[in-house]
Order: sequence, then C-alpha cells, then structure tokens
Amino acid sequence: MGGAMTIAAVYARKSTEQIGFGDDQRSVTRPVENAKAFAASKGWTVSAAHVYTDDGDSGAETTRLRERARVTAAAARGEFDVVVMQRRIGSVVGTATRPSAN
Repeated sequence: MGGAMTIAAVYARKSTEQIGFGDDQRSVTRPVENAKAFAASKGWTVSAAHVYTDDGDSGAETTRLRERARVTAAAARGEFDVVVMQRRIGSVVGTATRPSAN
C-alpha cells in the first residue's frame, strides 16, 4: 500500500514588535524547527524550497508579508499538499491542507 508522498511547506512569521520576548523567540528559527519536526512526525517531506518566512514584519501591514504571498501562490499552483505553521509561541503546530480533487 505505498501511498503518495505528502509534500509539506512551512510558513513562519514573527514580528519584531513583540515585547517581553528574547531574540530567539522573536525570530522564525524556532517555529520553523517546530514545523519541520511536526511534518517529520507525520512522515511528510519538507523541501528547503518550500520554507517561507516573514521575519520581523508586522502582520498589520499584509502587503509587507512577501513570503506569505509566495506560499499562497505556490499553494494555488499545487506545489505541495499541506502548509505547516505555528500560530503562537507555545501553541500547537497546525496544518492547512488543500481540498482533495476527489
């Protein structure tokens, strides 16, 4: 029963406007690592080409979130099956999947 390999993308955004957090908590490093570990635990493949990060950009100005626009466009082209992201520090990593063609 060899199923198709699931290709995952990772999207992470951290704002420099966060107050009361250390530098490592205000960067995208930890969320990217957490998302990759989550994908690996599911048996999904994450290519470096599908790791998208907006580091230091406020979510209030969505036009500045270039990587969010790139991951959205790549998803629309069907370049991967799921997007893994960490919503907040300490929250569970979640996924967004594209609808099945069935």
